[in-house]
Amino acid sequence: MSANKAAQKKLPPIKMRFKKREDITLDECLGMYELFKVYYQNTPFEQFLEDFSNKTGAHIAKRKTDGKVVGFSTGVARTIDVDGKPTRILFSGDTVMSKEYWGTSAFPQSFFRWLLSERLRHPTLPMYWFLISMGYRTYLILANNFYKYYPNIDGDDPHLKEVAFRAAENIFPGALNRETGLLDFGDDACALSDFVTPITEKERAVPKIAFFESRNPGWAQGDEMACVGSMDWGSFGRVVLDARRTLFKKGTRKTQKQASSAAVNHKPENVEVTVDDIYNKESDSKTA
Repeated sequence: MSANKAAQKKLPPIKMRFKKREDITLDECLGMYELFKVYYQNTPFEQFLEDFSNKTGAHIAKRKTDGKVVGFSTGVARTIDVDGKPTRILFSGDTVMSKEYWGTSAFPQSFFRWLLSERLRHPTLPMYWFLISMGYRTYLILANNFYKYYPNIDGDDPHLKEVAFRAAENIFPGALNRETGLLDFGDDACALSDFVTPITEKERAVPKIAFFESRNPGWAQGDEMACVGSMDWGSFGRVVLDARRTLFKKGTRKTQKQASSAAVNHKPENVEVTVDDIYNKESDSKTA
């Protein structure tokens, strides 16, 4: 057992599930923002709320002991047109997990249940997971868990690229540069805080991390990379089997390994910020 997993066993347990926007309480929304502003710069609460108003809902992780928000991931589910065909897009937006719960299976499990629910509700539609990636951790979630995805270190699929671009243009009109595959939000862009996910020389030795940086060299300044993973029934069935073996502890995952992906399980150093640090800091500022 890793030191991180052993430490997590001593933490208060958490529960994470997807909630529709209209069902999320004000306290939950404030908890999400308090966590968000530690990890991202240049995002006032009004902008956070405006952005969230366009989302379908969010996966929210809360401690069972006191109900404090320790993580969240916003989401959008909509049908768009791609090459004249209705196509279901599931978009993952802002994703933040408090440092002490990094690596927990709560988010992957919640996310998997959301994907499964959407796949069963729309069995005949082409379906894709769309995300925009400012940090390499987000990109690795896609690259390490999907069999067909864009951008891909082993070569880009033209159709997946078009799906990613159409989704980006639908959700973020005017922000996509089709030449680079990056989204530029101008002065409204939020950048990662300095302490979050720096790319060290050791991490650049990991092929997929180096690939991410080569495709999104302006990540530290807030540039986002359009990404997509296929949820066709064949790929989805394999992801389901992987999830049973890993997320739900049914055995050992057996993945299709890419030739250039030898070191994808590298784990960088954690950020020394906990959810208690966030709430304590907020309390101190109110009493000062």
